[in-house]
Amino acid sequence: MRQSELNLRRLRYFVTVAEELHFGRAAERLHMAQPPLSQQIRRLEDDLSLVLFDRSTRRVTLTDAGAAFLVQARRLLATADSVDRFLDDHRSGEGGTLHLGFVDSSAYEVMPRFLREYRKRWPDVDFELRSLSSDQQHAALLAGEIDLGIGRTMGDGANIAAVEMLREQLYLAVPSGHRLSEQATTTLRRLEGENFIGFDRLVSPTLHAELVGMFAAVGVGYAPIIEATEYTSILGLVAAGEGVAVVPAGVRTFQPPELRYIEIRDSAAVVRLMLLRRQGENVRKVSRGLDLVVELFG
Repeated sequence: MRQSELNLRRLRYFVTVAEELHFGRAAERLHMAQPPLSQQIRRLEDDLSLVLFDRSTRRVTLTDAGAAFLVQARRLLATADSVDRFLDDHRSGEGGTLHLGFVDSSAYEVMPRFLREYRKRWPDVDFELRSLSSDQQHAALLAGEIDLGIGRTMGDGANIAAVEMLREQLYLAVPSGHRLSEQATTTLRRLEGENFIGFDRLVSPTLHAELVGMFAAVGVGYAPIIEATEYTSILGLVAAGEGVAVVPAGVRTFQPPELRYIEIRDSAAVVRLMLLRRQGENVRKVSRGLDLVVELFG
């Protein structure tokens, strides 16, 4: 008989009878009548071409073959139960892997805080983390490559849902010795003529367009002379005196000695950070992420 044909239900019946060594008590444990139970055990014996129980005396006893098979039956049932728990964990969100995309600027404060609390509450969930721009996260969500994203832009509202995590004031990063380096605050208008270092517009075109529009509203052009894909690179270039950069408040934890951060006090100089997911998706580990965001940042 092929292993795939083995009926797990009959295995459970067999193990119960083997533990009770009494068909009546076993039937009670299984919440069924005794005749159908006896019939199922007979079918199992026929399938295996083995006699599992000795019924020749008043007592039911295991044959040698039955005792040997009991070990294997318990092992098979334990494996089957383990598979069931694995699948239940994935469906419920208790286990499995949460595929999380995040913008580079969230890696300094927000993403670690979210991740630390999620792991504390649901320790059986594993994580696969990917640093992606907001636009890349939109594409990865629609392709099913990530479950959640932490991004700056909302994307397609018909297919991607967004929950705001927080709003961050924008700051100007300048090298020490810059004309504004001793100022506590500045304005967008005062940045006319600066050499900007920015995030790669090909990687994050939506964020680039937002910054262009923000500066254009006060009559200032925004056209970075150098573009990079990580804030550590951008800020390293600023610290080296290559230019200035407009950055979210959260990246200020990166503080080399040659760098200064100046708050941009315009009311429009704010960017949002959002938790992104596929619209209408009802997956437990995803919904828990949404609930956690509301609790931590709401």
